[in-house]
Parts: sequence; C-alpha cells; structure tokens
Amino acid sequence: MKAEASQEKVRVGLLGVGLIGSAMAHRLLDRGIAVIAWDRDPEHLRALEARGGEPAEGPSEVVSGAGVVITMLPTAEIVLDVVEPLLDDWPKGTIWLQMSSVGASEADQLTQVADANGVALVDAPVSGSTHPAEEGELTILASGPDSAKTVLEPVFAALASRVLWVGEAGMGSRLKLATNHWMISSVAALAESMHLCQAMGLNQQHFTELLDGGPLGSVYALQKLDEMRRHEYPAGFPVRLALKDLELVREVEQSSRATMPLLDVVLERFTTASEDLADQDLAAIYELDEPSKG
Repeated sequence: MKAEASQEKVRVGLLGVGLIGSAMAHRLLDRGIAVIAWDRDPEHLRALEARGGEPAEGPSEVVSGAGVVITMLPTAEIVLDVVEPLLDDWPKGTIWLQMSSVGASEADQLTQVADANGVALVDAPVSGSTHPAEEGELTILASGPDSAKTVLEPVFAALASRVLWVGEAGMGSRLKLATNHWMISSVAALAESMHLCQAMGLNQQHFTELLDGGPLGSVYALQKLDEMRRHEYPAGFPVRLALKDLELVREVEQSSRATMPLLDVVLERFTTASEDLADQDLAAIYELDEPSKG
C-alpha cells in the first residue's frame, strides 16, 4: 500500500530515450507513472508522446517537472554536458537517478559533481537489454544514499524484477562494468565455439541442446546462439556499446595493477566488428571469420 501511494505522487523525468530509455519510459507509463522526457533526437519522443508521455523542449523542463530524474545517455561525458548546467537550479528533494553505463572513475566524477551541488545521486545502471526493459525484468544495480530508497521503490518496481543495493554511489557502475566484461567475453566465446562446431563438422544444434537446460546454459546464451544460427541481430545491446564498455574496462586495467589478457583479445575483436556491425547486436561478432558457405 505504501508503494502504491508513492507511485501516485512520483513523476519521472527521463533525459535520454534511446533503445533502453524508451523501453523504460513505456514501462513506467504502463504502470501508471507519469513521464516527462527529453532526448537529443526529437524523433525519439514521438512514440513516447503517443503512449501518453510528455515531451519536453529541453532538459531544464524535465528537471523542473519531476521528482526523480533518470539519465540514460550514451557516455558520462554526454551525461555531464546535459546535467551540469542544470545543477544550480536543481529542485530540492529531486533525486538524480543515474542509470547510464559509465566507467568507475566516471561514476565517481558524476557523484562528486552532484555532491558539490547538494544533489542526491543514486548510481543505478541496469543489467539487461531492450526486451527485459519492455517487460519490467531488468536487474538494477543501485548504489547511493539509503534516504532515496523509499522514493525510488515504485520506479524500481515498475522497471525491474530484481534490485541489488551494493553500497555507496559508484559501486553500481563498478558492478555493471564487471558484469558486462563477463557478458561480452562470453558472447565472443559462444561465437568462437559455434565456429569450432563448423570446423569439426558438428551440427551446431547439438551444442545448443547441450546448453539448453543444463548447468552451463542460460536464457541469454541460448538467445545469442539462436541469433547466430539465424544470422539476425536485432540490437538489444549493439556492438558499438559493447566496445564502449570494453574500453571502460581498459581504463580500469590501465589505472590499476590488474592484468587482463582476455580483455586484449575481446577488445580487438569488437574493434574489428565495429567497422561494419556497429549498430547490430553484439552477437553479430559471430559474423567475423565465418567459414565460407561456397
């Protein structure tokens, strides 16, 4: 009952309604939560307006009209460019819910900027792609002040099937980076294993059947394998964003004593893939070095 009461009062602003942002906005609207949104590309607001969302002419209109402001933008640099000019007039009590995928040091920079302006920031990137966002089945990796939890409860309930609170602001982005490094590397390994099946004359379906329902498989892995077999890669998580996250992992490697030889190989593969496959799903890595069918 408490969550329902909060839901009636909260109005969510979105700065950025691309692939994930738009899916999140539609999900919030479906749950009866008012949404006001802005995007650098006005075309992205058309579908949102048709669903009952309110398009804003600029970021300041979003911030002044919402109790929770979500940033879902491609990079920390863009987030800062959009938000920093708004901080002087940021309404008291409005929570900045930073859900973009940014690096560890970048998350710290955003937190420091928010703290310097007396703005409550919750660093809460998501694990999941477009389809889970549409279904409200994201996993949210939240980090930040405990005081924000009650206000965010109805928002998180609409967007996610699972919420992990993992400490002070910035820890969510660190967990997201580790998770995405594993996920991207796993997809690259799946693609190589599919090529191995071909090289040995083994039916790829047998490899898929082994993973399906077994301890080594997952829903995500089976989805990626199906895309590879069909050579169809709708952009749930595009190659260009996978490459961006790998480069953020490289920043951590370079600023620490960590040694990541696997990263070198996977980063090289996705750099090559980005030349022709940037906007396709990361499973399109399978198209690199595929044996000729001739």
